[in-house]
Amino acid sequence: MDKDIKKARDKAVDALAAAIGFWGIDPLEARIWGFLFLSQAPLCLSGLTEALNADAQAVEGKLKLLKRLGAVKEAAPGPGREMCFEAEADFFRILQTVLKERREKEMGAALQEICDQRAYVEYRYEEENDPELKFMAARLEKLEGFINLIDRAMFGLKTIAGIRGMFRR
Repeated sequence: MDKDIKKARDKAVDALAAAIGFWGIDPLEARIWGFLFLSQAPLCLSGLTEALNADAQAVEGKLKLLKRLGAVKEAAPGPGREMCFEAEADFFRILQTVLKERREKEMGAALQEICDQRAYVEYRYEEENDPELKFMAARLEKLEGFINLIDRAMFGLKTIAGIRGMFRR
């Protein structure tokens, strides 16, 4: 690969890292995935570490996370039996895995806490008949409904997964 193409690749990977950062993805994770996605052949840890000018331990840790999220797959071992990796190219598959994990870890816990607090406030309202508690219970119910709507909308992406074939190559 000539110098100009490497420069173009590096700029694209950096732009990807900046764009994906909006979604809470670590820049090193995005850069690893970007390098793998733009590589015709799988890359080994040493090659990724060198290309990214990053710490091998940090890259290895991020690869484990990316593997768990389904964004990276193990490939056939490279020279010296070194583990190699390739990017998952199916964007919808990655998105579904990430959304599922985040939903279970973050949205589920937040929604449960809001439900619990609403139940407590409603209980206290029944005991005290305080209009402020009634107001708070109504607002918590509204918030719960909104979070449920977002949750359903995010998983509605599964229905558009049928068009994902146009993004495969």
